[in-house]
Amino acid sequence: MASQVSKKRERFNNSIDQTSSPSSLRNQSHENNCNHNNQPMFDSKVLPPLPFIPNELVVEILSRLPVKSLLKFKCVCKSWLSLISDPYFTKRHLHLSSQSTNFTHHRIILSATTAEFHLKSCSVVSLFNNPSTLCDDLNYPVKNKYRHDGIVGSCNGLLCFAIKGDCVLLWNPSIRVSKKSPPLGNNWRPGCFTAFGLGYDHVSDDYKVVAVFCDPNEFFGESKVKVYSMGTNSWRKIPDFPHGVSPYQNSGKFVSGTLNWAANSSLGSSSLWVIVSLDLHKELYREVLPPDYENEDCSTPTLGVLKGCLCMNYDYKRTHLVVWLMKDYGVRDSWVKLVSIPYLPNPEDFSYSGPYCISENGEVLLMFEFDLILYDPRDHSFKYPRIESGKGWFDAEVYAETLVSPMEH
Repeated sequence: MASQVSKKRERFNNSIDQTSSPSSLRNQSHENNCNHNNQPMFDSKVLPPLPFIPNELVVEILSRLPVKSLLKFKCVCKSWLSLISDPYFTKRHLHLSSQSTNFTHHRIILSATTAEFHLKSCSVVSLFNNPSTLCDDLNYPVKNKYRHDGIVGSCNGLLCFAIKGDCVLLWNPSIRVSKKSPPLGNNWRPGCFTAFGLGYDHVSDDYKVVAVFCDPNEFFGESKVKVYSMGTNSWRKIPDFPHGVSPYQNSGKFVSGTLNWAANSSLGSSSLWVIVSLDLHKELYREVLPPDYENEDCSTPTLGVLKGCLCMNYDYKRTHLVVWLMKDYGVRDSWVKLVSIPYLPNPEDFSYSGPYCISENGEVLLMFEFDLILYDPRDHSFKYPRIESGKGWFDAEVYAETLVSPMEH
């Protein structure tokens, strides 16, 4: 294993050396400035000498660029193609993108409420900063326009879709690469459902999808579980899920190497909502205590991720959506009440979905009545960003634009 890693690093360094070599770039420049008869289009003698660019600087510059630009720059020369395609460069670009707090590398995917399955995406930055935002149509890889596949979640630029509850699709829309899992092979009774979750095991460098098979008739009992490894492209059984998954939100939320679900734990004659956490590497469960809110009249809680932290949301007396944030994962005392969002008119018919993200100045992006809205807790105001060429959304998910490919693990 060590020798393989050493060889990969050597190959990566060689590609950088070729990239920053003045002679290499000069030769490429000569090729680009010649006509089909290999005759110079202008006198190259008048060109000033190309400056030497240190290897590290080339990587630092390129790794900060958007994916769309990097895909174009693959065509500049062979050395740039090799550099941008290298797994080490992919991880460097991913690291810098994930460190950004202003969402410059993030988009939100939107599933339309029409009869046909339409997906669009738009810039998160544009939603926060502009009154009107353009949407891009996404070419969903599975060709069945009358079936609505559910969005499971996103992780490092990969989106996961549940296809009829029997398999999943891993897709990076930024680089237009996808991978479909083998079937789960379930023999389900009517009324049963599968709760999925997507996450990354950093120890084994593998993306995993967890499937929890839920039977509402056995809500307080254990549930069978399978895990899909993108590296082996196969499903296998792991220990049973200890409690019943909430049917109101059945997608696991990925935080700190774990997938998390809101679950119902039977306690004598009563029940209690808990958070069940699955360590993706050890494949062991534990309970994460929710915030101390038991005296409040609230609805079934749902989970989310904000600022890289686990959050829990619930309706309070049909008047507010209350959002708690766990600053230090696994530490109950680190729960803080982040924001309380008042309901707009007609809360009996619709409730909030999200929140999906929160800006640096505290604005919260969420959905109400099938449209995206922004809530500013500083003055308790709402804004309604207009999305060009689209209206009426059924589902949404924020994802990062990365070079991570589902075919390379």
